Amino acid sequence: MTCDAHSSSMRLALLSPVHGTSIEHIARQLDNYRVFLAPFELRHYLHVSFGSNENFETDLTAFAAREGHDIVFTKRRRLTWRYCTANALSELINTAQSHPCDHDAVLIHTDADLIFSKDIKQSILSGLIHCGDKQFRIRTKWKWIERSLSDPRLQRFANLYFEGDFKKLRRGRICGCSMPWNIFEKFSKIYLSEFNDTYFESTIDTQWPLTEVSIPSILKIVMGEDYQFMPPLISAPKKKHITIRDISSALKKGTSFGLKKIARDTNSEAFQYLMQLQEQAAQEN
Repeated sequence: MTCDAHSSSMRLALLSPVHGTSIEHIARQLDNYRVFLAPFELRHYLHVSFGSNENFETDLTAFAAREGHDIVFTKRRRLTWRYCTANALSELINTAQSHPCDHDAVLIHTDADLIFSKDIKQSILSGLIHCGDKQFRIRTKWKWIERSLSDPRLQRFANLYFEGDFKKLRRGRICGCSMPWNIFEKFSKIYLSEFNDTYFESTIDTQWPLTEVSIPSILKIVMGEDYQFMPPLISAPKKKHITIRDISSALKKGTSFGLKKIARDTNSEAFQYLMQLQEQAAQEN
């Protein structure tokens, strides 16, 4: 199927683990995505983590119905952690694939992400895979390296697909990961086969950001060793205080179209600037 940026025929599945004591940040995100991804047909698949407000789903369902957002909750809720949403991804995959609705592409993100550029649509329409493509290094200062190497599933996965060579594994990001639906189906089959279990629930000392390795590594299997992945569509700044310059720089470079955690300070100049960009985009739609 061929689409252009002015066509409403692109059907996009958005997968996200969500958490909160209120729906405010999710409601803000739903509105934000609708503006910057218009006129795509959006369906949001959401996994609500344990510990969220008991009225979270009810309140969000009411908001979505009132504002015209298409949302689907996973039937099953599993344990997740701030840095580890692998269990949620399993349920999101199952829910998206079992739902009687066809999609053309998938965008995986978190509930802390907001978009600031309509150009994100061109990247999704291109059919290129956005997930990041760094080499997995054993000798590294990455804080999760010991837990990842101790994960028997990762060792089994490396043995099965990479001849036991951990250097052939990849690292990327879950926020802003995008791919065509037919690629997502192939990815999902391997992910569920290798990582859909209860290992992370065995002890608090097992959890690590599995998706940062599993997603690009599986996609490398699907696409072939020579395929070059594009950067994630959404950036995750390492610094705490995001500035207007960060957004302006990203807009100028054209490689990132959203930011993670920018809404944690809704009084900041950067957040207010993003809201201005959103209002401008809404007027242009």
